[in-house]
Amino acid sequence: MALDGLVLANVVHELKTNLIGGRIDKIYQIEKEDILITMRNQGTTYKLLLTANSNYPRVHLSTLAKNNNQEPPMFCMLLRKHLGGGKLLEIAQPDLERIVCFSFETTNELGDKEIKKLIIEIMGRHSNIILMREDGTIIDSIKHISLDKSSVREVLPNRAYVRPPSGDRLSPLGVDNVTFTTKLDSKEMPLFKALYTSFNGLSPIFAQNLCTKSHLDSQLIASTLSSESLGVLFKTFTSTFQKVESFQFEPTLYLDEQELPADFYCFELSNLDSLTTQSFNSISALLEHFYFERSTHFNVAQKTGDIKKLLHTFLDRSVRKKQIQEKALEEAGHKDLYKIYGELLTAYAFQVEQGASSFTTLNYYEEPYTEITIPLESHLTAIENAQSYYKLYNKAKRTELAAKEQLEIIEEDIKYLQSVLLSLDLLQTKEDIQELRLELIEMGYLKKRKGAAKMKPSKKELPFLHFKSTEGHDIYVGKNNYQNDTLTMKFAKPNDLWLHIKDGPGSHVIIKSIDGMPISEETTLEGAMLAAYHSSGKMSSHVPIDYTYKRNVKKVPNAKPGMVIYTNFKTLYVTPTESFIKKLTLP
Repeated sequence: MALDGLVLANVVHELKTNLIGGRIDKIYQIEKEDILITMRNQGTTYKLLLTANSNYPRVHLSTLAKNNNQEPPMFCMLLRKHLGGGKLLEIAQPDLERIVCFSFETTNELGDKEIKKLIIEIMGRHSNIILMREDGTIIDSIKHISLDKSSVREVLPNRAYVRPPSGDRLSPLGVDNVTFTTKLDSKEMPLFKALYTSFNGLSPIFAQNLCTKSHLDSQLIASTLSSESLGVLFKTFTSTFQKVESFQFEPTLYLDEQELPADFYCFELSNLDSLTTQSFNSISALLEHFYFERSTHFNVAQKTGDIKKLLHTFLDRSVRKKQIQEKALEEAGHKDLYKIYGELLTAYAFQVEQGASSFTTLNYYEEPYTEITIPLESHLTAIENAQSYYKLYNKAKRTELAAKEQLEIIEEDIKYLQSVLLSLDLLQTKEDIQELRLELIEMGYLKKRKGAAKMKPSKKELPFLHFKSTEGHDIYVGKNNYQNDTLTMKFAKPNDLWLHIKDGPGSHVIIKSIDGMPISEETTLEGAMLAAYHSSGKMSSHVPIDYTYKRNVKKVPNAKPGMVIYTNFKTLYVTPTESFIKKLTLP
């Protein structure tokens, strides 16, 4: 992933083409570090996404980003106050750095025109979104950086804005041969590293591409290159940046063997020619395609980290309880021997000597008859020893019964907790997370937070994951145990096909029947792939998937959410792949 200065130059060009002269309509803070600005320009509405997320910082136009925050955070309110209704005058990317500056013409409280600037710095974990006045005074930022966090610069309200230090790197635009050669001659490091540490905007992968196109080994020490080799490299270097200056970009997505996104760039890279390519007309569309699903899963993972930790704690506790009960069950397995001891002592009490520590006799309870030695308490009589063994037998019998009952409860708890852990990977929205929290509260695993918002009525659209088979059947997948129950017991019809992984945690899958017609083997196989992918067998091969008609699926009274029994089923074995699932995913 290389969202470097060149890719950003492609983004800036696209933003200038579509947004300059437009006015801000609405501003949202859709996540802790994500800003969504709706703008109108020449009769068209655009959504501009800026995110300072340390894992996926970026800026581009978006069609998928949505606002789910009911109450805007303070930084969002500040942006609305200063930029609301503002007109976009200019977008700049200084020296091809990973910095984009938006200049807006706004109106203050007195009705006077002012220039406000919104800057996004795409610097990994140091990424930030900063609002400032025309004179460079910071109004506020989405992340506050004080001197105790960074000795390089402060990013705080009422401080002067200072650009992040670029070291001794130069802008690659307009650089001459002498400067280029002198810069690389001084570098005692691999050539590709010398390139991206000498000039702004270059990522390691693009620097390697420059070396490949120049037929040079990227691992050669830069200072050892001949003037001829440097001349060839400079020619490749300048021809590339002439494309940047003339906006001749080629947004390209690189796909791996499973046809899944592996990398991207604003030009075709010869050092990635082993991968399949997919061209895009819009760099924003490419970035959204590449990042959106990844960032969504990352945001969900952040918000469910406490749930995951708690579930693992309960799961570990249940596993320990299971081990204790299994040990008790093992010890209770001696109960029949205690009974035999008691019976034999009762029968041969007259033969047992007073004060003996053991008694050997013939065991006529098991064939062939063999001698058996019974340990005795020497201070007890034979009958008293027999009574002691009867007590041990009865205690072991009660223990065995209780342990079996407890094991059933514990195993059900383990299955349930494993299913909830699995469902964490399927959550997509705040509503999904809220629904899961509510489930865990009702099941007693979570405590209700004071002042927590009540669960709002579900939206009209169905909450399940929705896929479409190649034959046109709707296929639905539950994202949590409550949804599994609703999907199977309320939404599905008797002739719909129900699928689930065999003997493991996973989502319920329903293939909707069309006009009551039988569902083909091909569609059943696709449903089985979805059931395997959304189960504990996601990363396995030959995953067993049971399938039957919904009419054969019953809910066990008082069972935990998602727990059902089913009959008249068949089993398919499939190996799920993400590329196959993508083909069934609705656009």
